[in-house]
Amino acid sequence: MKSLWLNDWQAFSIDQLESVFGLNKGTLDQVEILLASYTESDDAGYAFILFRHQQLLYEVNASHDSLLDFQDQWQPEESSVEALLFRLNKGNLGSIKASQNVFADELRQVLKAYLQ
Repeated sequence: MKSLWLNDWQAFSIDQLESVFGLNKGTLDQVEILLASYTESDDAGYAFILFRHQQLLYEVNASHDSLLDFQDQWQPEESSVEALLFRLNKGNLGSIKASQNVFADELRQVLKAYLQ
């Protein structure tokens, strides 16, 4: 499955992701990034990364205020297609105020492809 880099990270790479989170080079060599999104507005930013490692799904959620600093926020949490779909359908994962798409539509596509 091809990695999907969205919004302000459209031209990002694994090396840049490791750098922005303060990870050692090569830390992410064994993971498959499925979706990575970063948006910034009003001096704050939000990042969401979904990846697969050893056949399990993990997500990272991180934010910052005026500085682009995600140091010490690389804290993967195991996830599942069911949990992500629940948050997409019942919450506002990937959307602003449950109406403006940030990465929700693309995440649905990634999850659909993941299940096939």
